[in-house]
Amino acid sequence: MGLGYDKAAVINLVEQFLTAAGNYDLDAMRQMFSEKANIGGASLKDGKWNSFTLTIQEFLELLKSQKEPTNYTEPVSNYTVEIDWGMLAFVKADAVLIKNGKPQATNFDYFTLIKHNGEWKILNGSYVSIPIEN
Repeated sequence: MGLGYDKAAVINLVEQFLTAAGNYDLDAMRQMFSEKANIGGASLKDGKWNSFTLTIQEFLELLKSQKEPTNYTEPVSNYTVEIDWGMLAFVKADAVLIKNGKPQATNFDYFTLIKHNGEWKILNGSYVSIPIEN
């Protein structure tokens, strides 16, 4: 298994995460992250930046607490992938967040993945989100 396989595997994991996140599939997301992973983000809203950092457990609890979340998609237009020694990967995914068929934000998603027992897991997920004026 060469680096091409690893590149495809890490992109596949990121795609699976983005799909699961958009569908609020908490069980699927839980399986994709390492036990002590974290999530962080910064978003621009009304001219002000807001940022957060959560453990994966806190993030999943926050999503679980939402009463009627709106599903979304986040198609990626470009991936940048760096892999070191087949054990650590850094992935940048340029995407657009779409809700109800309308582009809402340009997202720059960053993931650090680590191979644990031969399986890629997300160690960190973070993003910067810029609203799209509709």
